[in-house]
Amino acid sequence: MLLEKRTMSKSPEEEHPQKAFGWAARDTSGVMSPFKFSRRATGNEDVTFKVLYCGVCHSDLHCIKNEWGISMYPLVPGYLSLSLSHGCLFFI
Repeated sequence: MLLEKRTMSKSPEEEHPQKAFGWAARDTSGVMSPFKFSRRATGNEDVTFKVLYCGVCHSDLHCIKNEWGISMYPLVPGYLSLSLSHGCLFFI
């Protein structure tokens, strides 16, 4: 009898162990609400930083309301940030 080697898939908590928080649009209403999610573990080639402040641009507003027809919800917009990493302040 031949036995198959089975691999167990990882749970979402194992696959994405880093807890995160953001403000998300959950539909086309444009209303943002608190949103907890998880991210993958930081790798050797990654940089970790703490976002102190974050802004949204006009393109983010189009995405929040799905005006271009490509948005997937929940959507956490914003990439313009004032961040802290290893004691250094960055504007990204």
